[in-house]
Amino acid sequence: MKTISLKNPVSFKDLKVKHSIEKYTFVNGCIGYNDEVYFLFSEHVPERIRGMFVDTQSNTRYMAVHGIVDWTNEEMVYDECLDFGIHEMNYHFIQPVGENILLLGARSRQQKSGMYEKNACIVNRQGEILQIFCLSDGIEDCIVTKDGRIITSYFDEGVFGDAPFGNKGLVVWDCMGHRIWENEKYGIMDCEAINVDEQENLWFYYYTDYNLVRTDFKKDIVYHPGIEGMTKFLITKGKQLLCDGGYNNHGQFHKIDIMYDRLDTMENVNLEYDGNFLLLKDAVFRSSKAIFRDNRERIYFKDIIYV
Repeated sequence: MKTISLKNPVSFKDLKVKHSIEKYTFVNGCIGYNDEVYFLFSEHVPERIRGMFVDTQSNTRYMAVHGIVDWTNEEMVYDECLDFGIHEMNYHFIQPVGENILLLGARSRQQKSGMYEKNACIVNRQGEILQIFCLSDGIEDCIVTKDGRIITSYFDEGVFGDAPFGNKGLVVWDCMGHRIWENEKYGIMDCEAINVDEQENLWFYYYTDYNLVRTDFKKDIVYHPGIEGMTKFLITKGKQLLCDGGYNNHGQFHKIDIMYDRLDTMENVNLEYDGNFLLLKDAVFRSSKAIFRDNRERIYFKDIIYV
């Protein structure tokens, strides 16, 4: 059993109070290409249609807390609040794109005209719309690279639905919303987890094969982690995977050694703070960096060199 020790937690509640967004709902967090962190909040999250279907319209104000992290000392050294104003779409993801911000909705409905709703919006830090376009329906996750490429993965409704571009399960776009790459090799029915490594190679894990693939978009390496239903993973600088335990075991993490073209030993990993094991509510990964949020609404920052 391995243990990862965390330190310098930030109270999520205190962060919201500091920026006067106590009544806002947390929507999404990310670690950007610049190693800075972003937390998206909505003034009003619409109720699900018939209790099941995500509404694409919200017509509400979005705010974000942008933070600069000292990853060596595992602490947030600066934070500010960004007011994006009122937007029509129901957004689920935030990512920096250069000096601007991508707000992205997971769903896009077909309109009477036959066109699909534009669920991707690039805004400046004041919320002014610079670009707006459609990245298809059923988006599972999103990563933006240093050079502005937008990587979107899709769950089953995006793969098997009528929307035009999610059927391959994984697509790369430019910052104008043009497709520049899509999966052609793998029968992805649900792309359940994605990440990029320090060289910005794309790693993705998919159903039904439960394979993990590393690609530089020219050559692939396929790994077999032996976990069904994994939803999160990172790649340590020591070239290991830290991943969740899959179906019914997302709260347990595992360390798996990467031996170039194969995976080696798996070992359980616990997270602790101040000598106590943590119960996690959520985690956000990018490359080797992680944001952990525990069941007491504390957030921790960690660059995982080696487990």
